[in-house]
Order: sequence, then C-alpha cells, then structure tokens
Amino acid sequence: METNGAKTVLLLGDITGRSRVGVRMHTAVLEARGHEVLALPTAMISNTLNLGRHASLDTTDYLCASLETWRALGIGYDFLYIGYITGLAQARLLAAEADRARARGVPVLLDPILGDGGRAYASVTDEQAEGFRRLHAHASIVTPNLTEACLLTGVPYEEAMRGTSADELLERLCAPGRAAVITSARTDDGGHAVLGQDAAGNRFCQPYERLTGRSGGAGDLFGAALIDALLRGCTLEQAAARAGADVAREIALGDRGLLPKI
Repeated sequence: METNGAKTVLLLGDITGRSRVGVRMHTAVLEARGHEVLALPTAMISNTLNLGRHASLDTTDYLCASLETWRALGIGYDFLYIGYITGLAQARLLAAEADRARARGVPVLLDPILGDGGRAYASVTDEQAEGFRRLHAHASIVTPNLTEACLLTGVPYEEAMRGTSADELLERLCAPGRAAVITSARTDDGGHAVLGQDAAGNRFCQPYERLTGRSGGAGDLFGAALIDALLRGCTLEQAAARAGADVAREIALGDRGLLPKI
C-alpha cells in the first residue's frame, strides 16, 4: 500500500445502504491508500436509484450540527469532496463550508451528480440542479461527466457529443480560476476522452477506449483516485491519467475488482 503523502479527506455525500457507490466507494479507495477519511452523509439512501424504488433520509440538520461540532473541536481536513446534495438548503450550507475550506488553502472538489446519456437523472429535482449550479461557483475543482457539464453550463449536449464545444465547456466550467475534469468528453473524431483544464488554464485531452464490463461506481472510483493523486503532489493532468488507468483496471477485473454489481 502506498502511504507517502497520506492526508485527511472530508467526504460529504450520500451513504447508500446497498452497493459500493458514493461515499462508500470513496472511503474504500482512500482508506486503502492510507488516507484518513472523515465522512458525513448529505443523505442516507437505501439502494441505488436505478432500481426504481428507494428509501431516503435527508440529513441536513445532522450535517450542519456535525460540521459545527468539528469546528469547535478543531477537527480539520486537507481536502473536501462534495457529492450528492438534497437541495438548496444543503447547497447554501456546503457553499459556506467550501468557502471556509478554500480560505485555508484546502482544495474543494465538486462532483455534480446530475445525469448521464444526455439527460438529467429521473430522480434529480429542479432544486437539486440549482443547488449544484450554485455550489459550482464555490468549488476549486469540478468533475462532471459530459451530460453534467452541459447541465451546469447550458451548452447543448448534441454539440458536446460532436466534440465541437469543448472550448466553450471548459471556459464556462473553469471561470474564474477553477479547474475541471470532464470524465466522458468527446474528441473531434467522435472518440472518448477525459478532458481537463487546471486553475492556471493549462488544458489536456486524454483519449481512451470505452471498455465493456461492469461500470457502476466507476465515476466514484475515478473521483477517489483523482483525489489521492492530487494529495500526493500530481498535477491535475497526471492525476486524471492515474484515475483513468485505475478505472480501466477495475473494469477489466470484473467480479475480482472494486466495482459493485448494481
């Protein structure tokens, strides 16, 4: 196990009772790589939403009280991850936490869980979508898939699929001085790529072959691996390459890997 550069990461997102996704996947990856994980749920969800039925608990009051308690106790962290949110009340709470973190020089990564395949998830409400748009302005790094990048910026998905709006997507995602990694972008020839821009404006494009096999939880694995690499001193481009390689390896491993059966 790699232990050099181990840090403390605060994870704010959904904890799902069944399936290794969200905070559960991030915790598994980051703890295995030697980091200390602090985890607070934005919601407790019984199972992944694709099953057609789920039970959930909004934990905003507990989340707020926990963050206030930790501040009073002096419990700190080196990196902040924000994933699933329940709506505008949580967005306002987490925007304030993000601002406090960034004022201390702590990176804030936002994973805007909004949709895939060109449309918003059926479970996403207008309030959740607006909450993510507001949080976007408070993050230092945002990691949407292509659909989520379009939903955040208003760029038409059809243009993004043709690879014709990559510059516009990055300009809107990264202004002012924010970094972004689009995990499922398109190249001009229709291929798949991880597309990114760091806070200094340096851009990169990392083409990849789309693999068949288990892919549920792959976005959470990518995010956790990206955080690990950034904490160990990698550039955003290097971290994205390492995270992409980790996802490809786990997809190839199938039942022997980390990705869950969803």
